[in-house]
Amino acid sequence: MWIIILIIIFIPVNIFAHGVKGEISKGGIVITAKYDTDEPMSYAKVEVYAPDSKIKFQTGRTDRNGRFAFVPDIAGKWHLSVDDGIGHKLNMDVEINESLKKSSKELSKGDFFIFFKNIRVIIGILTIFIIFLLLKFLLKFEKRRKNLC
Repeated sequence: MWIIILIIIFIPVNIFAHGVKGEISKGGIVITAKYDTDEPMSYAKVEVYAPDSKIKFQTGRTDRNGRFAFVPDIAGKWHLSVDDGIGHKLNMDVEINESLKKSSKELSKGDFFIFFKNIRVIIGILTIFIIFLLLKFLLKFEKRRKNLC
């Protein structure tokens, strides 16, 4: 009987999980790093610095075609450094104006997820309430059974 109670207690754990949302951004900057032989600098380390900042804005690696994308959030001169780790380094400055700043469109249905997030909370509260009622009933049943014996 206690196993059933423990199972009932631990089943609602998934009800309180949170959802995720995704966005596709437009207006990003894509750089392509190549050697002078036109061979791409595949998987080279990239560092991006925002205007007037010594702190890295973003780091990553180029893809197999030597491409790297980032979405700037302010206008100004951005500095990029691409290093292949074997002695080749490319330093670039990219001027970003107001029209190239991040503009994104949310593809997920935000209201849809908020609705289900609220439903999950309500279901969780109801589940806890039902568990307590069930426990109360079981304790009352045990008490009656002991009184009859």
